[in-house]
Amino acid sequence: MAENAYAQARDALDHGDAESARDLVSRAYEADPNDPDVRELYAALHLAYGVRLAAQASEARRMEILRRNIGYDEEFEDSPEVTAAFDRALAVIEEALRANPSSEKAIQAKASLLFRRDRRAGRPAALEILQKVQADHPANRQVAFVIRKIERPCPRCSDTGFCPYCRARGLKRYLGFERECERCHGRGICPACGIL
Repeated sequence: MAENAYAQARDALDHGDAESARDLVSRAYEADPNDPDVRELYAALHLAYGVRLAAQASEARRMEILRRNIGYDEEFEDSPEVTAAFDRALAVIEEALRANPSSEKAIQAKASLLFRRDRRAGRPAALEILQKVQADHPANRQVAFVIRKIERPCPRCSDTGFCPYCRARGLKRYLGFERECERCHGRGICPACGIL
């Protein structure tokens, strides 16, 4: 059963159907979680999906800011929908880590998501995760770079994570016309630190 589902998952992936591939490899993983090929594909597909969900959660937050007309320096709480979107992304990344606990990419994705979800509360947890990765893999320069970015509050955006040029809107108004912010490419996140 696991072998057949794995083969079907690979075929679905080859045809660009990531959703079917993820469903099929999930069945294969449930049937045989010790198969290294199944574990590898399961972890990779769930990590990719978790990263996509994290981006969607950030976009949902940006749209919520626009909808609620929240000011740039105004403190706010995420709506239950935005919180649920971040929770879904974290749960999927946790699934990837369950299959491959040593995946540096999944560990870094989790740390970045914790930080992005709530900079104040997520900073210590993200740093703890990343410092463990750095201790285990001292040659990984990207981890050291991310740690420095998280440790130091961003001077460009006052550590909000939002684009200071468009005030997190992703849009700039000029002569009564709205256009995409050229600094953040319409994403509403700080070009210096918001990519974490």
